[in-house]
Amino acid sequence: MPLDLMAGSLIAGWLAAVLVNWCADVLPDWRRPQQLPALAACTWLHCATLPWRLLRGGRCPRCGQPLAWRSLAVEVATPLLFVAFGWRLAGDPLHLAIAWLYVAFYVAVTVIDLETRRVLNVMLAPAAVAAVAISFLAAPPAPTSALLGGGVGFGLFFVLGVLGRGALGFGDVKLAGVIGLMTGWPGVLAALATGALLGGVAALALLATGRATRKSKIAYAPYLAAGAVIALWGMLG
Repeated sequence: MPLDLMAGSLIAGWLAAVLVNWCADVLPDWRRPQQLPALAACTWLHCATLPWRLLRGGRCPRCGQPLAWRSLAVEVATPLLFVAFGWRLAGDPLHLAIAWLYVAFYVAVTVIDLETRRVLNVMLAPAAVAAVAISFLAAPPAPTSALLGGGVGFGLFFVLGVLGRGALGFGDVKLAGVIGLMTGWPGVLAALATGALLGGVAALALLATGRATRKSKIAYAPYLAAGAVIALWGMLG
């Protein structure tokens, strides 16, 4: 992997991570501004973590509020994912840009669902529109494949949600549809199967360690997001 591409991937990944952290602070309560944390009043650059861990003792330079360790984790994990896809798609800048966009979306979905147990419509609707538009610019997936994948993903998880009587939230159902739009047919099957497998393993681990019961609700979107990223790795490569 060329050094300039690695450096560009790290920088792009860090900037995306800062934006993800800002979204995680603002979007869950964007319609209720009185409930937004103090950090939400800062610009997105002020919400960066890495510089202020050293220079400001882990506090935002604008409002003085402590920055969450979640921010640091995102700012480490996202650049690493960007570098991995940069290595994978070094000769295909268009698909690399698409992969980076989708990875940032899935990281944001993961963080917000872990913290709020919600998958936000304000993220899903633009992502669905973007995925359809992107399918016309660069395949895979082609537009027909994307639409079929979206329909299969949404329909399959809608049925599972009905049969499971609340085991899946409707946010997860809509996320499965968006994943289908991004991975197309038949990629959606691999993406959702991988996500379901990861979620099942995590649920069993939580049950075995006593951190959850059979009636507990776990954040399922992170595992669907992980399955989608793995599917994109194979599809775009």
